[in-house]
Amino acid sequence: MNIISRIRPYGERASFDTSQIGWRRFLSIAAAVAVSVVMAFAVTGCGGGGSGTTTATVAAPGAPTNLAVMNTTGVSLSETLAWSPPTTGDAPASYEVYRSTTAGTAFLPENHLISLPATALTFIDNAGLANVVTYWAVSAKNAGGEVATAEKSDTPSTTTGGGGGEDTGFGNNFSAALIFADNVGITGLPIPASSVWTTNAASAVADISTGLRPLSTEVIPTTTLPYLDPTATYERNNVTYYKQGSTNAWQGQWDKAAASGVQAVTGTWGDNLVSQSLKSTSVVRVEMVLSKAIDPLVTPMTTYPMVSLYGSTINEVTGTTGVPVTTATSAFVFAANAHLTIWKDGEAPLISQTLWIGDGPGYFAAEVNVSGNFTYGFVWNLKNVTVPYAKTGLWHIKFSLDPTSPAATPNNTSISAVTNGVLNIDGSAQIDINVN
Repeated sequence: MNIISRIRPYGERASFDTSQIGWRRFLSIAAAVAVSVVMAFAVTGCGGGGSGTTTATVAAPGAPTNLAVMNTTGVSLSETLAWSPPTTGDAPASYEVYRSTTAGTAFLPENHLISLPATALTFIDNAGLANVVTYWAVSAKNAGGEVATAEKSDTPSTTTGGGGGEDTGFGNNFSAALIFADNVGITGLPIPASSVWTTNAASAVADISTGLRPLSTEVIPTTTLPYLDPTATYERNNVTYYKQGSTNAWQGQWDKAAASGVQAVTGTWGDNLVSQSLKSTSVVRVEMVLSKAIDPLVTPMTTYPMVSLYGSTINEVTGTTGVPVTTATSAFVFAANAHLTIWKDGEAPLISQTLWIGDGPGYFAAEVNVSGNFTYGFVWNLKNVTVPYAKTGLWHIKFSLDPTSPAATPNNTSISAVTNGVLNIDGSAQIDINVN
């Protein structure tokens, strides 16, 4: 999955097109809009009663956004596709899923796999294509036309993250310090008691349950962390930086924490929730970061600071000098029992989601962003919200720790303070926002 300024310092811009969301995945989306004119002819009466012609213009939807393809068994036996609705054009009447085993051919008529209703935002394929690289495309379709996403494969690509390329499956370029509060990785798998962070590549592969790099499918170009690709360098102010990418997947230090007791953390909402003007047509990036102070003299943790080299949003390229730092004064915390709720006073919750294990567009997910830091993220597309009440007005957003979430572990995290919001008496973090 490419904690924060981008930690920015912890937020994203509140109103933007989802094709420019700066996540740890940075997916490339084909955004084309086609328009079709449907002619309806109505003839009334007999023997000269007259005739008339009416014209209805239907705009095709834009491409679905944020397509992600995740191996749910690790060997392509079962794959989960997830996407978000288009942000342009008219509403889709259906989503069409295409699959191919040949690159560049997914979105061809002969590779159409299934039609799904417009309410569907996920698809699980159990076709059993073991050890075969599969290429996917998802289109939005209505009477005006059909527009597809860029093709995405079910294996990591050679360019990821800040470069704007694909990054599928678990594991992004992680450079900060992270504590797994429940001894459960981002994959939802328990971290073995024998697993420890290490700079030895052979041992690091055994730690795949954390969800951090290296992935089991990755070819490691060197024997030690960080993995730096000498062919992907960038010179700035006479300093050599290694560009972010799957072959230079440097990895900041992580640690297990359940044995050391409850982790007292500070919850920080993305600053875009208070610094931007939100509208009923906004696409709102909701972010929450959990962190705790650490004493570098008592608990030194190795990090690999990353900087933005050039570009912005989906084309942003970041890099590191590869020089480790062991004086981190804070670490991010992953609590497997996270839960997000969004509602208006007097109304049932519009959003109530436990943590999506992995990177799921349209889901509340744990992820690593382009700066190599850890965050919880959710894309709240107000434009596509359908409610019987006004979308404008005061909304409440709450981050809580829910023992019924998929990890099914005892809560080993306590929110002791909240930035950009309030700490509720029940220990949840809340922020209230106005939508104009």
